[in-house]
Amino acid sequence: MINKKIEELFKTIEESEEYKKYLKIGEVLNSDKETMKLIEQIKKLQQKSVNMEYNNNPKYKEIDKEIKKKVDILNAKPIYQEYLKQMNNFNNILAESSNNIEKYINSKI
Repeated sequence: MINKKIEELFKTIEESEEYKKYLKIGEVLNSDKETMKLIEQIKKLQQKSVNMEYNNNPKYKEIDKEIKKKVDILNAKPIYQEYLKQMNNFNNILAESSNNIEKYINSKI
């Protein structure tokens, strides 16, 4: 019975407008090659910076400046802004739902 209700919950989430919007903007973002290239560059630079800092190489600070410039460019892109908006909206709904479930369980214990 619990498994059935959990499956219903997942189905409800998958059918929600918020989830559909999040998936759709994710697809649009993934199809934007320029933005995806920028995201990959940032990830690689972040890894490089972490490794350099771990190895006590002070040049990581230069890499961090480069990362900041690229992140600023990324954050200025409307498609990325919309992606973040939809992601945050969906995450807020999940967090609220999780909180409500926890409250319900705690009230029954």
